[in-house]
Amino acid sequence: MEFCRFLFFSSLWLVPAVTAFSHPGLLVTDQDISRATKKIAAKQDPWLSSWDKLTSLEFSSASYTNGAVADVSRASNGELLWHDAAAAFNLALRWKISGNDTYADTAVAVLVAWAEELQTLSGGDDAYLTAGLQGYELANAVELLRDYAPFVEAGLSTVTNMLTTIFLPMNLDFLNQVLGSQHNVLHFFANWELCNIASAMAIGVLTDNQTTWDFAVDYFKNGVGNGAINHAISNIVEEPDTGNPLGQGQESGRDQGHSALDFQLLGVIGQQAWNQGVDLFSYNNSRILLGAEYFARYNLGHDVPFEPYTNGIVSYTTISEASRGAIRPTWELLYAHYVQLKGLDAPWTTEYLNNTLEYYGGFEGGAGSWGEGSGHYDGLGWGSLLHHLDESDLEDLASSSSAVASSTNAASTETTSTEATSTDAALSSAASSTQVASDAAVSTIAPSSDISSSIPTTVANVPTSTTVLATSTDSSESALSSAQTTTTSSDRSRTGKNGLGKPCRHRRL
Repeated sequence: MEFCRFLFFSSLWLVPAVTAFSHPGLLVTDQDISRATKKIAAKQDPWLSSWDKLTSLEFSSASYTNGAVADVSRASNGELLWHDAAAAFNLALRWKISGNDTYADTAVAVLVAWAEELQTLSGGDDAYLTAGLQGYELANAVELLRDYAPFVEAGLSTVTNMLTTIFLPMNLDFLNQVLGSQHNVLHFFANWELCNIASAMAIGVLTDNQTTWDFAVDYFKNGVGNGAINHAISNIVEEPDTGNPLGQGQESGRDQGHSALDFQLLGVIGQQAWNQGVDLFSYNNSRILLGAEYFARYNLGHDVPFEPYTNGIVSYTTISEASRGAIRPTWELLYAHYVQLKGLDAPWTTEYLNNTLEYYGGFEGGAGSWGEGSGHYDGLGWGSLLHHLDESDLEDLASSSSAVASSTNAASTETTSTEATSTDAALSSAASSTQVASDAAVSTIAPSSDISSSIPTTVANVPTSTTVLATSTDSSESALSSAQTTTTSSDRSRTGKNGLGKPCRHRRL
């Protein structure tokens, strides 16, 4: 059965490569929206409970008012932006599912207010966390609204201009290591680069910028900093008893709260790529999954091997118990992809999903629903609403994917051109104005404030009597989203560019 599942999964990738971007195609696709809408109408959980929570929040209200300012500093007024980014996404999602334009109008008002007001992201090195974390969140909100006619006619180009002239240049400067404080390329912990990769990817898709997309994907695979997957998961170790490989996370010697953030961001990167036909989840022997299994096993109260780790500024000889049992909403997405769609065995990821669902009361919520502090707004969430799959969903996905694969293989490879839409025109004018940020070095400060310590934690061990809400290996045929077969991308080679189509700067040593 496992071999058949692998063959089915692999065969769907034997289709002509298409470089056009799919929209909406970041964390959420039309297929996700359609599935959630049907489940809510049928009053099925966990979708209905998730929806009820979403619609009960101030951050999802049509009366929500923005707090746009000219300058954002993460430590002093960062909540203004992360609150509004969460609201813009929640409202856009509520519009997509309900069809009520009132929520789209409010989301647009939030985004346009920031685009017209924001001038700078400040706060020393922390500005790059804001650029990364809120950059990908804002881009995901805009992506959901990019076909809303009033937004296309007035506002879309202004908002994308903000993303491409304020956020994206900072993302790329950080990944190109132009910072004065980055005297050692491994100076920053993994989450710093991961959020900037996620933002660059998201803005690249939103603006149909192939150069930026290629740069972000390539950096994830081949980058020299801690956000590259072979550094973010720094060591492969052997699991006690089973001998199975596990992936030691780059921040596991630091604390478990930041380690949890890493997997939240790795889930974002993997899903954004997956929805554009690029499988980063499976890259390098599914290294993301190996890391997730290591993290989940340890944070469920079990021992794991730890190899001494040294980066540019610290050395660790043992794994950290700080914030052990940290909970972040990413496990619905990871479980759905690896266990349900691909049929892989992921026992610790499965158990950690069950642990997460028990902690949250039966479903993964979203930003604005689980507490305050920066750590609660580093991700958009709503995994149970958007990524939870039941048996009927898997059957539908398998059926639709098989049909698409057959028609694609039979179709001519001849390409045709189509006229640009008004949305494309609005986006292209903003993308063309993208400029690289200043080369001026930022002040060297210790990367100590990249996440609030106020993240939820739970008891490390789950009682053996806990009801199993998810199973490690689904028995149905492997199922793939049709988005993965209709829009695929070639495994792009390294561009030698900095993500904006311009030569890379020399790294400061």
